[in-house]
Amino acid sequence: MARRSQLTIAGIPVRVEPTFFVIIALLGVNPLDPEPLFIGTWIAIAFVSVLVHELGHAVAFRIYGIRPSITLHGFGGLTAGNGALSPARRIVVSLTGPLSALAVLGLPALWLDRSGVLSSVEARTIVSQVVWINIGWSLLNLLPILPLDGGRVFAAVADLLTGGRGRRVAEVFSVALAAVLGIWAFRSGLVLGVVLAAMFAAMNLSSRARARSDELAAQLQDAHRLLLAHRLEDAEEVVQRVLASRPAGDTLAWAVELGAWARLWRGDPAGADLVLRRGAPTAVPSHCYRAAEALAAGRTDEGVALMAWALANEPPGPAKSLGAVAAAGSGQAMAVARELLLIGPQGVQAAGLLRQLLEHAGYRAEALSVGQLLARL
Repeated sequence: MARRSQLTIAGIPVRVEPTFFVIIALLGVNPLDPEPLFIGTWIAIAFVSVLVHELGHAVAFRIYGIRPSITLHGFGGLTAGNGALSPARRIVVSLTGPLSALAVLGLPALWLDRSGVLSSVEARTIVSQVVWINIGWSLLNLLPILPLDGGRVFAAVADLLTGGRGRRVAEVFSVALAAVLGIWAFRSGLVLGVVLAAMFAAMNLSSRARARSDELAAQLQDAHRLLLAHRLEDAEEVVQRVLASRPAGDTLAWAVELGAWARLWRGDPAGADLVLRRGAPTAVPSHCYRAAEALAAGRTDEGVALMAWALANEPPGPAKSLGAVAAAGSGQAMAVARELLLIGPQGVQAAGLLRQLLEHAGYRAEALSVGQLLARL
């Protein structure tokens, strides 16, 4: 593994990834004139310029009482800080980076370049590198595309206008603008522009997909809590909203199972089976659900044995809490606990979990009985 360089500037930790220098060098190579001197000055100027940019962010973080840290990597850098900022302060932090590079290096270099005092070709070339990196890159960085600083400003402004949904708006806008710029770059023969546009579009599409998945997961957590509280109709309503969003994979399977749990507890086992078969026909419901299904159908011995096996062997998950409620609701919590003790140490541990789940769900008498059973061991 390549080592990372670490330094501290004014108390601000700065980490430099080896990929930073590799990418910067590739961006500075001119196939028609691969002059080693100017490649070296390009790398040095880019390093200092990006560092000044990130220090601008860091100083703004410090003004707002947040301790920053800087990482230089890949195509640029990242300044992070632990703490929440209001949208207005996020705008200030985002703008201080590119404006610092412009003010400290870009505009003075532009003045020097236009003043006519530079007599040598080498000096003019080096100054033009400073201008390009600190003005060209800074202006590019102000485009309203995430994760560029301009995109962060756009997201913060959208937060103010939409009441906290700015990130979603900014991601959608970023994809659209990246597509437009990618088409323009393609028609102009700018290969790097096409690559950057595709990269920005992919990053925002991926972020949007993760955010959507997180939103659906949060809604299913609400449905789970509603089931534990026996608010079955409310839980079904939440599940239907999730299913209307056309989820896939594990999210779809869990949403369908939650809908089946609600139907089962409403005394409609046929409806629960229909929900499973229509919602996610290839998905396999948890063993806790199958055990609850057996208990609801009066197949007590089967249900108790399967519930004990599920609590002892299935991976941790919310289905176990529903299984505990199903055992208590059918009057079989103690029977499940006794079955667990027959399994051995793993079953004893699962019986302790059953007690905790019953306590959490409000079945205190059943939890106390299971606790007393465990105390006799």
